[in-house]
Amino acid sequence: MSGMILIFSAIILNVCGHLFLKAGMNKIGAISVDQLLVSFSKIFTTPFVILGLISYVSSVAMYMVVLSKVDISYAYPLMMGLGYVLIVLFSWQIFAEPFSTFKWIGIVLILFGVSLLGK
Repeated sequence: MSGMILIFSAIILNVCGHLFLKAGMNKIGAISVDQLLVSFSKIFTTPFVILGLISYVSSVAMYMVVLSKVDISYAYPLMMGLGYVLIVLFSWQIFAEPFSTFKWIGIVLILFGVSLLGK
């Protein structure tokens, strides 16, 4: 499998992990740090949270494969930059989170920066 396919697989798994965790926590509702232990069984038995954790751990495993084949100075900015962009876009579409001109500018700057780092 090529390095790019591995990197994009890790990115997609990472983004899915975060989106599933958000969906799970939306179902549970707001909690505070001191409620975390009390709500432990409720949180970790929620299907979206479980999917989120599985996706996130899978992304870390895939990223380890990426790091064994690709320079970290290339892989990390690509993974983080595209991850930020995808999270903003998907959270806007899936969770109806606010989206502004500043976010568009940020996305353009991130993509520009990642493209420069990849050269």
